[in-house]
Amino acid sequence: MTSISIAIATFNRSGELRRTLEGLIGMKPVDSLEYEVLVIDNNSSDDTRAVVESFSGRFGGRLRYIWEGRQGLSRARNRAVEESRFDVVAFIDDDVDVDAFWLDRLAAACEGGDYDVVGGRALLSYPRPRPDWLGDRDEGFLTKVDHGPERRAAAPDELYGVNLSIRKSSLMRVGGFRSDLGRMGARLIGSEETELLGRVALAGGRLLYEPSAVVGHRVSPERLKRRWFWSRSYWGHRGEARMFPAWEISAYQLARRSWHVALAGGNATLAAVVHGLRSEEFFHQTLVLAARLGTWTGLAERLPSGRSSAV
Repeated sequence: MTSISIAIATFNRSGELRRTLEGLIGMKPVDSLEYEVLVIDNNSSDDTRAVVESFSGRFGGRLRYIWEGRQGLSRARNRAVEESRFDVVAFIDDDVDVDAFWLDRLAAACEGGDYDVVGGRALLSYPRPRPDWLGDRDEGFLTKVDHGPERRAAAPDELYGVNLSIRKSSLMRVGGFRSDLGRMGARLIGSEETELLGRVALAGGRLLYEPSAVVGHRVSPERLKRRWFWSRSYWGHRGEARMFPAWEISAYQLARRSWHVALAGGNATLAAVVHGLRSEEFFHQTLVLAARLGTWTGLAERLPSGRSSAV
């Protein structure tokens, strides 16, 4: 049976982490399944360490606390890979509720084929009714992963770190997560998983979507505000611009992106007039505008006269 290292990167969210660890204790893996739980504390100033230590006796020696003082989700995840004892590293967020059979299903999928990456479902758990302005098409910003009930091959942009397992050997072969991508403190720079999985696929790795490996992704109340979505869209696409090939880094491409920003602004204005400022359509168009502004900024900072992409 495949052995798995479960990795949880966390930053100043000890309350959410506590709930996630409680859920992991409630799992029902088969007796032959060996696993460990690594909590990577990414420079927290709250009581994260104390929370982890309070669980140490309940995991039968499987739980380890690891401090990573270099800020950045990608750095924390790379540290988890370095510290892991087993070849399969299963990343989950610090705000998920795992299904009782999540680890079992994940291990079975890894065991059942020569896969480098196995990603599962992540269904959203709202603290209150979903706002009227938030539609199905924009729930992905909350890291919802649901590609249907059938197991199938996956593309690099279909799997996310909320519920993602990767063979350590594959990670080491392609170089791990890029440290200039991924969340850094309050900055919601994204695209680190897509970029990494793209490299895995280019190296010949196989990616699998396994719908029976399910987690519930808890949506915190502060994320149900439109400004959080705008920030997520802006920073996510600013991060994507860091992956553009060299031929796209030019004043001409920046001018094209400026036109895209203008078009998005026009569409948002039209949606406001036709549908209203609190409508789902207007909100969606503002997210498109935020995304294009993020892309424009990310491209501008990579021009020879622009700022460093490490900002």
